Amino acid sequence: MRLDGVRLSVPDLPAALAAYARLFGSAATRVDRDLWRFQLERGAVELAAGADPAPRLAVLFATEAGDDLGAWPTDHGGLEVVVVSDARSEPVPPAPDGVVAIDHVVVHTADPERAIAHWRNRLGLRLALDRTFPERKLRLLFFRSGGLTLEYAQALGESAGTATDVVYGVSYRVHDLAAVRTRLVAAGLDVSEARAGMKPGSAVATVRSGTAGVPSLLIQQPERP
Repeated sequence: MRLDGVRLSVPDLPAALAAYARLFGSAATRVDRDLWRFQLERGAVELAAGADPAPRLAVLFATEAGDDLGAWPTDHGGLEVVVVSDARSEPVPPAPDGVVAIDHVVVHTADPERAIAHWRNRLGLRLALDRTFPERKLRLLFFRSGGLTLEYAQALGESAGTATDVVYGVSYRVHDLAAVRTRLVAAGLDVSEARAGMKPGSAVATVRSGTAGVPSLLIQQPERP
């Protein structure tokens, strides 16, 4: 299995499809009657019709050759996980002012040790980072899979308990943050000013509307020499 992206279930699917087409600068392909997929260069966002009044996020994993679905667990610390086919759709080349890829999917957890035992020890995802940031009052875990990052965040001072893990939001990679921000602001979205990212040389901006209620971040990584 490899990390493939997220699925967002929404009460108003047509409105969400229009919102994400505007956000990404690309169109979705239809998977099923009430299921659509935005395939990025790396990772995908699926939109589904949901019965709940609030949007709900699940993590997508895609099958790979030789996978034994019978060995795939059903409990992921309370996190909703959906397994999809590896051949959903072909990547769509992004527009110059469009979204290129998913950078990371953010999960809130009260028990990072449970996450390590599950994702690294049991399922074999690579733990690329386990670091505490006292100034941000956070402990972050980065699990890497399929070129994407599943980022677990624990608020420091929060005791481990039985609380389930929850998908919080998604960060997207762009080539030209200024161009993407200009396009989105012109389309009426509320997007923060660009600011320095956590990685040296990177820049980020928060998209505060037009995401069907999902916290979303745009990231421009530094160019490699």
